[in-house]
Amino acid sequence: KIAAIDQIYLINLPHRSDRRTNSIALLQTLHLNASIVPALDIHSSQVLSRSSHLTRHARLTLVELACWASHMQIWLHIAQSSDQSSDQSSNQASDGWTLIFEDDVDVEMKMINILRSFPSQLWHQPDMIYLGHCGDPPGMLLFQGMDNYRIHRSINPSCTHAYAIRRRSAMKLVALLATPRRAIDDEIVRLNEEQQLLIYSIHPPVAIQQKSNSSHPSDVNPVRDTWLYVLKKK
Repeated sequence: KIAAIDQIYLINLPHRSDRRTNSIALLQTLHLNASIVPALDIHSSQVLSRSSHLTRHARLTLVELACWASHMQIWLHIAQSSDQSSDQSSNQASDGWTLIFEDDVDVEMKMINILRSFPSQLWHQPDMIYLGHCGDPPGMLLFQGMDNYRIHRSINPSCTHAYAIRRRSAMKLVALLATPRRAIDDEIVRLNEEQQLLIYSIHPPVAIQQKSNSSHPSDVNPVRDTWLYVLKKK
């Protein structure tokens, strides 16, 4: 039985209405409820206030800083929601899971069934499960689910376009990555290598990034809407 998924977030570049439309269609096809979170961009105050890191830490670009801030705002929201959940036990609060997607993701139509094919004990062990990744070689095999989809220990879980994260792990990342020093996926790989995080990956991935092109800009429109709006399934 799959662990409880409390929420699904989709990070969307506000000016990319085409991606938002495609993402809404995808989520509705999958019969999933989700919250769409406007991505922070290189002009956002939360990013500009941290821009001094670009001079002190040469490995971090402004675009990478914006990506860090976009994911960090969701982790903060998850952590704060956990702190405010006074009606839940500590175990329930720590074991809840959230799925996070970026808006250039394409998802396997059987994703939920694939996740449900993994045994419950696998959902009580890791901090994160990567639904998609960039060339992560499979580590130790943990379980084989339906249609040859497998859970492995992660070795190099690069990219953040699709992953599941536990509530307590979001709280951990808020503390560990409070000061950005390099690209967020590189930081997560480092924490995995140092065994500060336990990360699993699904092979083959159930989510992939769509190919980048000239219509896929790195920096985004400075106009930002409210923090999120809720998309309900049909």
